[in-house]
Amino acid sequence: MNAISTLSRLVCVAFVVGAAPYAEARSLANQVNSFFGPGGLALEVKSANPSLTGNASPFSSSALTTLGLVIQQFVPRAADFPATSTAPGLTFRYNADVELFERSSNSLGPVFVERAQTIGRGKLEGGFSYLFIDFDKLNGSRLDRIGFAAQHRPDPILGNDTISLSFNKFTLQSHVMSFFATYGITNRWDVNILLPVVYTHWDMRSRARINNESGPVYFFDNGLQSTERMFSAGDDKFGVGDLLLRTKYHFLSADGFNLASGFALRVPTGKEKNFQGIGDTTLTTFFTLSQEYGRFHTHVSSGIEYNVDDSDRSRVRYAGGLTFQVIEQLALLVDVIGSSSLKTDRISVKVPEFNNPSLDDSPPLPSGFTRVSQRLNVDILDLAIGFKIHPVKSMVGFFTVLLPLNDEGLRSDLIPAVGLEYNF
Repeated sequence: MNAISTLSRLVCVAFVVGAAPYAEARSLANQVNSFFGPGGLALEVKSANPSLTGNASPFSSSALTTLGLVIQQFVPRAADFPATSTAPGLTFRYNADVELFERSSNSLGPVFVERAQTIGRGKLEGGFSYLFIDFDKLNGSRLDRIGFAAQHRPDPILGNDTISLSFNKFTLQSHVMSFFATYGITNRWDVNILLPVVYTHWDMRSRARINNESGPVYFFDNGLQSTERMFSAGDDKFGVGDLLLRTKYHFLSADGFNLASGFALRVPTGKEKNFQGIGDTTLTTFFTLSQEYGRFHTHVSSGIEYNVDDSDRSRVRYAGGLTFQVIEQLALLVDVIGSSSLKTDRISVKVPEFNNPSLDDSPPLPSGFTRVSQRLNVDILDLAIGFKIHPVKSMVGFFTVLLPLNDEGLRSDLIPAVGLEYNF
């Protein structure tokens, strides 16, 4: 079974089984994991003939482990929100001869791609941005259309009946408001801070249907003789995301060509289990170069993000694009933004086996376990298109949309973003 189908099934079952009783004030990850219980997934149904099978009979699948698989691999990616660049729309340098600040670039620059220009000595720029992310696909498959069958334990009398599970609704959304500020220590050296505030909305609904094909009849409720059941769960979380501390030094400028390098420290202030932080400390070293050709401004950046807590999650980040300055007050932006794993992440969990029926109403206990391992590698590639406006002297606003260029990981069809910057 390939990784795409296995992980799709993992996500589906995680939000299907018995969700409603657990929607307390706990983390989203804990709510998801609690669907399984300590022994893994066993979907309980009652038999109409308890003399043959007992009152409860487990339906499970070797492909269904625990949502920890998905949490380990995909939640950190889901909480890796795009961050605005350290360089604002207006960049300056201080001219000591005339004791005035001068614009160091005629371009308003990109939104999410770093460029070499700096803000200027003693200058302060602050602002905010808003992003809306609606996660609706896993490895290219729509999460509200995934279905699969959980199998009954093999038995010469009972046969191999199945339960069909399918989504009616899958909603996992993040509203991200980021506040940021950049200060110019010198004409060539900037420092930046960015803190996101995140509201996460989660809502899942699914239908289960028992396929009685081998003779004995099973019901979710013997009294009602129901062979179908709806499951639902939902919750909302609000909190800060991961804090970003960044610095950049512009060490080369010649004939419109600019080169800079910098560092970015990511501090895990966001709660990973609420999909609001990656849960790890990372340190990124990056280089960026830019070149101006009249109204056109090109920029390229690349760096290594080292994960201090889990080196297997280290990534290479890269981006590049073009800004076209239509007029002084308006710029059009086109950028490609990506990241790739440096190592293939290996995750492994125990899958329960149920070979003994339950003889009363108590949940069946697993008779043993097998171990399932997966090697997963996620590459993210997005296209960002939008514009910047400069309506008044010290203010710049922007609107952009990020569109996925590949299908790997937990993705959104599009991510709209708006923001405002003010230069002091």
